[in-house]
Amino acid sequence: MLNLPKKIYFMKADIKNKNFFINNYYLLNNKIINIFLLDGPPFANGEFHIGHVLNKTIKDILIKNFYINNYLLLSNNGSDSHGLPIEQLNKNYNFFYLNCRNIVCNNIFLQKKNLKTFLLINNFFKYNTMEPRYESLQYKIFNYLIIKNIVKINKIPILWCFKCISSLSYSEILYKKINSFSYYIKIKFEFYFILIWTTTLWSLINNQAIFFKNNEIYVIFKTKKNFLIFSKKIFYQITKKLKLKGKIYSFLIGNFFYKKKYKLFLKKILNYYNKKHVFLNNNFIDFNIGTGFIHCSPSNGIEDYEIYNKKKINNFFDKKYFIKHLILLKNLNLFFYNKIIYNYLKKRKVLFLKNKIIHNCMFCWRHKKPIFFYLSEQIFINLNFFFKNKNIKNILINYIKKINFFPKFIKKNLVKMIYNRSNWCISRQRYWGVPIILNYFKISLYKNITKTFSSHIIFYLEKKYNIFDVWLDSSIISILFKNKIVIEGKDQIRGWFQCIIIINFFIFFKINIKKIILHNFCVDKNGNKLSKSSKNFKSLSFILKNNSSEILKLYLLEHDFKKNIVFDNDNIKNSSFTYIIIRNFIKFLINNFYDFNFKKIFFLFFDYWIIFKKNIIETKIKKTLLVFNFYNAIKIIKLFINFINLNYFNYLKNNIYICKKNSYIRNSGLFTIFNILSFLKKNLFPLLFFTSKELSINILNLYLIKKNFSFFLKIKNFINSEIFFFKKFSLLKKIKNNFFLKKIFFLNFYWNWFLNNFYYKKKNKKIYCYLSKNYINKKNFFSNKKVCNFCLINIFHNCEEIKFYA
Repeated sequence: MLNLPKKIYFMKADIKNKNFFINNYYLLNNKIINIFLLDGPPFANGEFHIGHVLNKTIKDILIKNFYINNYLLLSNNGSDSHGLPIEQLNKNYNFFYLNCRNIVCNNIFLQKKNLKTFLLINNFFKYNTMEPRYESLQYKIFNYLIIKNIVKINKIPILWCFKCISSLSYSEILYKKINSFSYYIKIKFEFYFILIWTTTLWSLINNQAIFFKNNEIYVIFKTKKNFLIFSKKIFYQITKKLKLKGKIYSFLIGNFFYKKKYKLFLKKILNYYNKKHVFLNNNFIDFNIGTGFIHCSPSNGIEDYEIYNKKKINNFFDKKYFIKHLILLKNLNLFFYNKIIYNYLKKRKVLFLKNKIIHNCMFCWRHKKPIFFYLSEQIFINLNFFFKNKNIKNILINYIKKINFFPKFIKKNLVKMIYNRSNWCISRQRYWGVPIILNYFKISLYKNITKTFSSHIIFYLEKKYNIFDVWLDSSIISILFKNKIVIEGKDQIRGWFQCIIIINFFIFFKINIKKIILHNFCVDKNGNKLSKSSKNFKSLSFILKNNSSEILKLYLLEHDFKKNIVFDNDNIKNSSFTYIIIRNFIKFLINNFYDFNFKKIFFLFFDYWIIFKKNIIETKIKKTLLVFNFYNAIKIIKLFINFINLNYFNYLKNNIYICKKNSYIRNSGLFTIFNILSFLKKNLFPLLFFTSKELSINILNLYLIKKNFSFFLKIKNFINSEIFFFKKFSLLKKIKNNFFLKKIFFLNFYWNWFLNNFYYKKKNKKIYCYLSKNYINKKNFFSNKKVCNFCLINIFHNCEEIKFYA
């Protein structure tokens, strides 16, 4: 008789039809590490996209990798429920705050559904930034920062989007190269004309000074009509560009212009420009571009604002970038005003040249519209003060250098960003968020109100539309945990990472972060990032119609997350082919693994050599997982499967099919199959959770039906102390009726935690409880009563959740 394979394991996975449930309590057997995996909360403004799936899978693999080594890594799962993305979804302004709340709640429910489809293990507590307790904690921290004089209010030019009508952080900006124009303009100074170069004509209305450089030589160039002044360094470049004909009349040193006054060409139109403006020294002028003179509008640039450094700064633009205060140009848009001033310069013959240039321009990442600097009153966290004669920024950077980064080059970028940062703007001019209150006594009052009610009541009481920045909202969760690991996208260096570091530093005076791991983006064919703002992504529900969640995870893990992953439906077919190879390999092993006798274990040399090779490969996979090279781990598994298919299976088929059932030769072949299955189960557990779980359940069903409990006790290591939950299980009725089966299954019902706390003493014939340190009678142990008054643990339970444990 031939020992042909049985039909136990099938090629079709049917992930949608099979109901696997993950219960977090089965991890309680493992030792809890003093490390916490911090989750950067995504916006609750819709379904997850592929970028979120990549982030969650990397975190999930890290948790499972710790679990394999008998450690429990705790993590959280949050959602960011404030800010402009949620405001944009709200179209009904009658019940604004209630509608925003409903939108957030519905989207959180959608995102939880998405997490369940991917069978992610998360030992977390769930939270959102909209919760009253969370908002009250936010006020407490802000109150602490006010007491320490870290918070300051100032009128500073900040990045402003006229479409959002709000200030923006540097993380909300896109830089794009655009074709625009540069202008060479002359301004009267005594009997001469100074040449100025600019790309923003509209900013001339806010002009309050002209910058020059000390000890720099300037040329007075005589033409037929005028005397022009510009830098000597760029003499040949300017004469070629402007096609000037004439001769050098004289030379001037930069110190000559100090505190001299000039008049702008707008003096005949606007009364404001009859005032004489002053020349100011600027040592940071770039002489590769321009003319050596720069026009200064301190309300439209940070560098101009810092050098100008005077109280009276004029701004003729409102929040929507319409001109205000000036009667002739009132309520004109910035772009329309730009055309008017260009025509005016032409008529006055002040414009020398209009030249085409390509340069980087700032755009809002939501609306893809240009951004400008706008002078407005904002609330900042100060990063430029001294503590014990040391700059606070230098102390902060020293703590950042102690954090481990992956990849390592990111540390330099983050240090540069914080070093160049003088303050952190924490205020936004929006409606949906936690309102900012600066009064100490009012904060202590509203802090208690927000514990029971939402913070949005304060809008009606105060009628101030300044809310906390969303980065500050979500970064407060980092204060609750120590020794954190953070895994987020590359774009978070500019925003969320900096916020976490700054808040942790100001509250604890140290940074409780052990490691920061960064991954790149999921990108389309053109190289554009897939995001909700650009609306160039397909929803997960659409992608999962054609592909299973397991194949999608495998596709992401086959690529190196340090580089951009090009996501396309055609490329997923390659990963589905690799998944078929893995399932086909497992199918052959499980269908041939039956009638194995542990008493007759006898190794043939070739079988022993393959088990030895398997152990070497297992150590290599461990090393690759520790270094976060998941794509290499999958490569090694694929190579191992190909190696066994080519070199071992032909030999194995002869031994399994032809030899007798209880023969030593067949038994040694089955033992190698058992070792390969245990290898696959263990190493696929962090990467492909569904297949590893299905693999172990199939072997359990095979031997539970035969009631072969001797084998069931032997495969303790294979089960790896897991619980497998599923709704419909046929053996459950048999277990409840049979008293012998009750003892085996229900004694160990409360997971490994129960087994760690109780053990049976043979001498005294009593059960000892570790928690209460008391002996318990045997009768009480098997009864429906509570086992211990101190522990309050009930053995029997009416639910259909069972743990298979030897």
